[in-house]
Amino acid sequence: GDGEGRLCEVFVARALSLPQQKNHTARNKTVREHARGIRKVPNFRYKSMKGMDPKFLRNSRYAKKWNGVEGGRHADDDDDDEEEEEEEEEEEEEEEE
Repeated sequence: GDGEGRLCEVFVARALSLPQQKNHTARNKTVREHARGIRKVPNFRYKSMKGMDPKFLRNSRYAKKWNGVEGGRHADDDDDDEEEEEEEEEEEEEEEE
């Protein structure tokens, strides 16, 4: 009875003192990946501005607002187009006379 206990203690002590053989293995990793299906990473059109420099974001907001980007203030100004159409109509009338 007593000899078995000591043998067990010696075995446990050796197991704890031995260096670890392996830290990592890639065995079966590719099998699992292919079983689940290898997919392309989704490529979004615009990256999130979250976490970017606040000063840059503020400036870009003003730039978009005044340069007519993404439905800014001056994006829907059609006054220039109307003036050009009126000039074209006047020229056509002059040609007819």
